[in-house]
Amino acid sequence: MGRYSTMVFDVGGTLLRFDLDALARAYQDAGAPLGVSLDFAPTRAVVEALERELPARSQQRLVSLEEDNGKGFWDQFYGDGFRRLGVTRDVSAATAAIRERFQRAEFETLFDDVIPTLEALSARGVALGILSNFSPNCEDVLRQVGIHQYFSFFIVSALAGVEKPDPRIFDLGVRAANRPRTQIVYVGDSLFHDIEGAQRAGIDAILVDRNNRQRDWNGARIQNLTDLISYIEKE
Repeated sequence: MGRYSTMVFDVGGTLLRFDLDALARAYQDAGAPLGVSLDFAPTRAVVEALERELPARSQQRLVSLEEDNGKGFWDQFYGDGFRRLGVTRDVSAATAAIRERFQRAEFETLFDDVIPTLEALSARGVALGILSNFSPNCEDVLRQVGIHQYFSFFIVSALAGVEKPDPRIFDLGVRAANRPRTQIVYVGDSLFHDIEGAQRAGIDAILVDRNNRQRDWNGARIQNLTDLISYIEKE
């Protein structure tokens, strides 16, 4: 093992992704009681576009710290999906239904590379932690998808009262890890929230860029989570 004894992970976009098929079907389900019939293919295209926009949208607001776990943010987010699909009637009930299902983690699924990576890192004796901008049910969601047991600590913004990229939440992670900052590396998919936040707190960071969108980024960058294994051995 290299110089990093502890690896700390973001959750959404790093370990978990939206199941876009399930989310598109949720739009169809929510629209039906209103007499709105949505075709699957264009609906899925819209929710995929929304997913790509989510990191930029969340830069403007501290979503997990807002009232009711960001109810206003998510209602607007999912409402935009209906508007892009040409629905002009009141969709507040439909967006609330989708938001409630989202907050129960019905649309969350693991990236395929997550469990092999966590297994390999654990086998190498790397301590693993979570530090995420997430609602209070973060640990329940990780249990639901079957990876909670890999992590020794959980720093969740909605419970900590501070969100990334604020260095204070990374300081909480350092205390929870109980290791020097030089032995900790943070892994996340957002330059703004994850990489810049960690670096401002004096912690090394690795960008997960699965879709190769940040080719101009000069820092540590991987496209598959399993690349972390060779990366930490090299370090």
